[in-house]
Amino acid sequence: MAILGLLSSESFATNRFKNIRRSVFYFYPNGAAPLMGLLSLLKEEVTNDPEFHSFEKRLQQQRTLTAAISGNVVLYSSVDPSFVTWTAAAGNFSLVVGNIYGVKVADTTQFRVGHIIKFFAVDSSLGLLDYLGRVVFIDATNNRMAFTDIRASTNALTYNSASGVGVEVLIVGNAFSEGNVGSSYNTYNLPIEPMNYTQIFRTAFQITRTALKTSARYDETGPYKDQAKEASINHMIEMEKGFIFGDSLLTNVTGTITRYTGGVLWWLRQYMAAGSIYRGPTSLAVTLDTDDDCRIIANANGYITEKTYDGYLERGFRITNNKANEKLALCGSGFLNVINQLYKSRAVLNADLPLTETYGMNVVAHQTPFGKIYYKSHPLFSQNPILRYNALFLDVLNLRYRYLNGSDTELLTMRQPNNADYREDEWLTESGLEVTMPESNMYLQNVLDYR
Repeated sequence: MAILGLLSSESFATNRFKNIRRSVFYFYPNGAAPLMGLLSLLKEEVTNDPEFHSFEKRLQQQRTLTAAISGNVVLYSSVDPSFVTWTAAAGNFSLVVGNIYGVKVADTTQFRVGHIIKFFAVDSSLGLLDYLGRVVFIDATNNRMAFTDIRASTNALTYNSASGVGVEVLIVGNAFSEGNVGSSYNTYNLPIEPMNYTQIFRTAFQITRTALKTSARYDETGPYKDQAKEASINHMIEMEKGFIFGDSLLTNVTGTITRYTGGVLWWLRQYMAAGSIYRGPTSLAVTLDTDDDCRIIANANGYITEKTYDGYLERGFRITNNKANEKLALCGSGFLNVINQLYKSRAVLNADLPLTETYGMNVVAHQTPFGKIYYKSHPLFSQNPILRYNALFLDVLNLRYRYLNGSDTELLTMRQPNNADYREDEWLTESGLEVTMPESNMYLQNVLDYR
């Protein structure tokens, strides 16, 4: 078994010292930068420009929502065969198989003549009325479709009490008569093109000429090696924070350009934003934890129930990479304690995983009905009184480390002025984060207790 779809550590034993980030992770697998360590083991990609783009082809959902003609009315009780006259429903009526009716929708771009559509209307006295029809005409200008009824309604719909706005209209197939030429889609879905920046991370350290030549009790060669090691760890920690919390931004102050890379949470906000390139130009901003598209969950009440948590896990596992149905949860110790107590009498959190499969990290595995979660207590979360009760669920194989050509993490030496009586070296990286399918990740906050 390979954790998170990765190969075991033995398979890269001859390569693991080829980059500094991998070396730091190898020596400190339970250190403060597990995300940077895992990214060092994944496929990386060089970029020749500090602004990098990627193309992501998304399969559009064949669905839309009903829209109001007026009030709660979404149906046309009749449409003439020439599709010129559309009569909005004004009272009770029953659909008859073979007759032409119409429905007002939010968007028609995914529909074509011949599609079979299924939708509901909610009547306060009759309950849920189910409709099935075949599209015979699309009026894209007015966002409405004419359809012939396939399934006769058993009751007349009372429009005085009906609430049909915002109900799903779903494509459930297509049907054509013998010898029919058929129809083509009226749009082609181009790939979306998300972008991000590389960010220059620098961690410099200095040592005087005298100190460089002086032995230390803990190392007779002097403090330089330990200083360089400590600086490399701090460099990874600051990159780790940037790759989680950073915002994508470019500033130009009097000709000085500074670029910031967007971290995982920034990518999640792009998915949840109004007019998101992922959810469509007409999408509304996601603001509620209960919204299916919410990926940054505030959990303002401070507690969680088993039902609620399982619902969040189901949401997070709807989209996964195509190699491993697993998530890595980087979490604070407080969060992990609450989850352990929540499941204490109901499930087993297995901590007996072979270290060769978890890259030396101490993780806890939780097999859910939707996939497996590996909980990794993140030191930076645990040490912070607020982040301690948060968890970042990552689909690791949907993350990619992008570095500017020739600017992956390296130690640059002798950076001091020529006349300086000290030595200055620095760790330098120019890199950014690329996230495919941001909705495969999730951030759950403020889990202080369970009920």
